Amino acid sequence: LNRLLILDMDFNQITGEIPDEIYGLNSLQQLDLNDNEITGSISSNIGDLQFLTFFQVDHNQLSDTIPSEMGDLSNLRIAFLSDNDLTGEMPSEVCALRNNTSPPGVLGVLVTDCSGNPPEVDCPCCSSCA
Repeated sequence: LNRLLILDMDFNQITGEIPDEIYGLNSLQQLDLNDNEITGSISSNIGDLQFLTFFQVDHNQLSDTIPSEMGDLSNLRIAFLSDNDLTGEMPSEVCALRNNTSPPGVLGVLVTDCSGNPPEVDCPCCSSCA
């Protein structure tokens, strides 16, 4: 599994937390777990997936805050985090992947639950709010 590039398990009625073993898939480029019944939080170990370009976990039951370690994903281009129970502020480290930084950020799509008053996630850098 060390050479696994894409893990696509959307629409599978998966329950429980994201297993720690997923964060050890060092070559992983795409992680798609949307539209399941996944609970728990996004682990700070997300930052270990250095080649991740696509992260889709929307339409689950994830809770807690978005870890700042997501900002370590310098190759991340797309992240869908909406329709969960995530709260708090989008970490500045993640926003730095979107903003005009030096070098320029590469995160083109960042979607979370930032609409509403008050928003579930305060995200001044999101490309779209659900």
